Amino acid sequence: MLDQVPQAPQKLPLVGHMAALMAGAPWDVTERWLRERGPTVRLQIPGASYLVTSDPEFIRHVIVGAADNYVKDLRAMGAFLDILGHGLLTSDGELWKRQRAVLARAFRIDALRNVAEVSIRAVDRLGAVLDAHARSGRPVDIGAQMRRLTLQVIAEATLQMPPHQSDDVLPRLYEPLVEEANKRVWQPYRGFLPTPAKFRYDRSLAQLDAFLLGKIRARLQARRADPGARPADMLDMLLANLDDGGWSEESERLVSDELKTMLFAGHDTSSAMLTWTLHSLTQQPAELERLRADAALVFTGDGVPDYEQLKRLDFAGACLKEALRLYNIVPIVVREAAVDDTFGALVIPRGTKVMVHMQALHKDPRHWPEPEAFRPDRFLGDEPVGHRWLPFITGPRSCVGQHFSLLEAKIVLSRLALRYDFTPVPANSDARHRYNIPVGPRASICMHVRPRE
Repeated sequence: MLDQVPQAPQKLPLVGHMAALMAGAPWDVTERWLRERGPTVRLQIPGASYLVTSDPEFIRHVIVGAADNYVKDLRAMGAFLDILGHGLLTSDGELWKRQRAVLARAFRIDALRNVAEVSIRAVDRLGAVLDAHARSGRPVDIGAQMRRLTLQVIAEATLQMPPHQSDDVLPRLYEPLVEEANKRVWQPYRGFLPTPAKFRYDRSLAQLDAFLLGKIRARLQARRADPGARPADMLDMLLANLDDGGWSEESERLVSDELKTMLFAGHDTSSAMLTWTLHSLTQQPAELERLRADAALVFTGDGVPDYEQLKRLDFAGACLKEALRLYNIVPIVVREAAVDDTFGALVIPRGTKVMVHMQALHKDPRHWPEPEAFRPDRFLGDEPVGHRWLPFITGPRSCVGQHFSLLEAKIVLSRLALRYDFTPVPANSDARHRYNIPVGPRASICMHVRPRE
């Protein structure tokens, strides 16, 4: 059975490996164990046992070759279920298949073409903030500004929300929910004790649900009143895919859950990716100049490049992919065996939880020479990265919004590099947050900005 797999060190009676995991960032602790005893180890916490792996062949088996034998581990997502509901990130089976098909159509090429104009407008609005900081000489918190920008982009692309409404409503309702959910991952009692934090969370969740339901009902009413007036945003695409099948409270809830999933996955991960990439580029001015030169070939005037031109932002894409490899914004995912399975000589009983450790895979020197170095050229060669690079997973459960996120980020990064010089403050650090996912900086990444001549 599983006894042939080495056990992770530092196991204690009753609590298993929980104390060791809590002593540092859990993905860093498990990465160290895999280096010492891997590429696959066993660990236990109260109520659950895991196989943790960075073996690319085992990972491929779980997420591609035998993907139908594994389901998502809702325990690992438990603290976020209020935010995500029964959206694509948490569903399985026939519901997942239906929702995946709907969202795949929502993220089709037409939506990607629209993201260019939305992203450029967002960069122009950010430019006003950066210009003010340049005049005052005060450094700007890049992470905070990237969160605001990516929330504006996903809110406009999803709900046609104007930026002032996005700035007023979503950070106030959404960001406190994400912050509290991350705390509940490691302090689950926070979800039950009648504390002020719980009351604030419940109130914000109810207000967010009411806000999104109001948007859905208003749009549905407008579509029924004038079926020809269909703005090209993702809410409209979701509703169009449900119209033929009728409408019910369940349909309403599913659309609301998908909107919450888009807001979560479409802004937190993108903002962290942009923050880490710009942080890395300011440490290597020569690479930043390469980015500017590449971007100048695409952004040649005041107009918006077409989709085919934007796809040529190759170096910007390589910088973003390397930052995802180096900083591992989503370091792990967990799957649970829905049936008895085998991988080679390893028998995997039903119910076994498999922790796919992307961070350990991305930092493995056997796959990535000098793994701690920021080297975008890794993603510019002819050799495919295959299953050595998995920030968006792969296979049937790959991230449906990955092309949206990467296109948005390439545009934002390129436009900012062409418009500004960035000087990091000395206090900036590579230190990552201990437990928040997506994994952002432990402290603010701040920079002085100066408009380029």
